[in-house]
Amino acid sequence: MIRLLIILIIFISGYGLLFYLFNNAGNLSLVLGIWQLSIPIVQFLFVLITFLILLILFSYAFTKLFIYPRAAYMRYKSSNEQKGLEHLRETLVAITEGNTDKATQSQKKFKKYLGKDPLNKILQTQIKKTKDLKIVNVEKGSD
Repeated sequence: MIRLLIILIIFISGYGLLFYLFNNAGNLSLVLGIWQLSIPIVQFLFVLITFLILLILFSYAFTKLFIYPRAAYMRYKSSNEQKGLEHLRETLVAITEGNTDKATQSQKKFKKYLGKDPLNKILQTQIKKTKDLKIVNVEKGSD
């Protein structure tokens, strides 16, 4: 919003000056050491305003090309983390309930979304222990 206001101020003041200068034409002398450049003020202002417009357009293009894609990637990554944490909760609840099939499925989905997270090995170990406890409990119940 501030950038838009600055652009509008530049346009209005620049073209207002041009309107004024068209009615009162003069020359602008730039002196750099031994060199001197004398150009009409109107021509100088056209070049200056064009340069400012191009600078604003390049900054806008830079923002669109480099800043916004990174923000979109960060939202995507955050979304994957949230999905992974949701599957982590499902896995832990399934382990607590003793439902190893559901826990294994949720753990695979957790691995899909969060990849090489250290919790993955802990979950695998816990699922394996829960399966072993179920087998031991089943064997004790059959005796």
